[in-house]
Amino acid sequence: MNETILEIADKYLEKREKKSELETQIKDVNKELESLEQELIGLMTDNEIDSFKRNGILYSVVTREFQSANPERKEELYLQMKQKGFEHLFTINTNTLSATVKELIAENDGKLPDWLEGLINQTEKQSIRIKK
Repeated sequence: MNETILEIADKYLEKREKKSELETQIKDVNKELESLEQELIGLMTDNEIDSFKRNGILYSVVTREFQSANPERKEELYLQMKQKGFEHLFTINTNTLSATVKELIAENDGKLPDWLEGLINQTEKQSIRIKK
């Protein structure tokens, strides 16, 4: 067999193994980051601190809202959204659905429209925002 093919195959395998190792490291780092973020949020909340600066970096607790379909009533949600002219959402990701629902809430005096009651789950997640 052609020596070049074998050499490239060896390099290819080496890079795939390296990629797998790096992906495992990323998963581990992400777990550590999540844990540290929750610890920092807890300490900031306990100390009633919304934000602080350290070494020129501003740390602040932010709360983001996420909307998702109620799994038990997903088909009904889709039907309602389609009837209201939002059929284009069903080929787009959940971030677009979330943004659209936020707009509908804003247009409805900060309340979820009645026709979406029970069809949308709303959750919040706190995270740390870092700015230089």
